[in-house]
Amino acid sequence: MTTLSQLVDRFESLERPVGNILDTPVVLAQAIAATNFYAGYAPLSAHLAIPVPDPAPDPAIPFPEITGSTGVSVSEWALIRPLFLLYVERENAIHLEASRGMGIDVFGRSSSEIAGDITMMESGAELPHRAACYPIVTV
Repeated sequence: MTTLSQLVDRFESLERPVGNILDTPVVLAQAIAATNFYAGYAPLSAHLAIPVPDPAPDPAIPFPEITGSTGVSVSEWALIRPLFLLYVERENAIHLEASRGMGIDVFGRSSSEIAGDITMMESGAELPHRAACYPIVTV
């Protein structure tokens, strides 16, 4: 499993080395936010690998916090990555729009356009529908 920090490093060095004005902690925060959203619909395989004591404690032990050291599988990242890219694009647009007052030309889509795409992905059938998985039980 690859950690979120490793995926962010790969994103910054190989996938988008130019045009991204965000610092690594900001990009990592977007990866964590996208992973948190995904985890609301499907448990991360890294969390499922944690042994549950028998008998289960009452109240239940919550999953560990998602951080840069949280591992995600390739299939999980395939679902998380599009939302992560939108989060990064929106954050980049917000930073660029804030620099208008200093005379810097803004490039790319506006943050409001990107916010619309994020809303469609989060509330529509995109990510929630793809991430949710229910085991098939036969009787």
